Amino acid sequence: MEKGPFDVTLPSMTAKIAPKSYALNALEVAKDDLCRDKNLIPVAFVVTDDGVADFNLTFDGYEQKLSVYAELVRVAREKNARAIITINDSTVTSAAGTLGEELRKECIYLTISGPNFQTWSLLVPYRRVGQEIVFEKATESTDDVLNLLPGWTRDSAAS
Repeated sequence: MEKGPFDVTLPSMTAKIAPKSYALNALEVAKDDLCRDKNLIPVAFVVTDDGVADFNLTFDGYEQKLSVYAELVRVAREKNARAIITINDSTVTSAAGTLGEELRKECIYLTISGPNFQTWSLLVPYRRVGQEIVFEKATESTDDVLNLLPGWTRDSAAS
């Protein structure tokens, strides 16, 4: 049997889910997974009034990644979702010091987005020290544009 772009798990829940609380709990699981496995599988959660569907996202290359995320938006719309939560392993680049060289840091990038509220994100940098993962101070943002979720958010640049 061929594996699709994402695997879905549909728990039975009836209480209305608070996306930020759910996302922060999922982030702790992701941090544990990263510490144990030394890599992180991208995941997404589609939050509806009836519960949460979680997806392990798989793709090879940027074009397939765009396609997988577009399918995620389609599923979210079909389910009349309130929010999409994504957790990805990423790299952040920033200018450093007087030499003008760039610093690249690995990070976990968490987003919560929806058609009816401003996108919220959390960037959790980390470094590898021997066999250990050391997490650094997280940075919160409410102005990120999510190019991988076209037409999902109210941010005009991503729609």
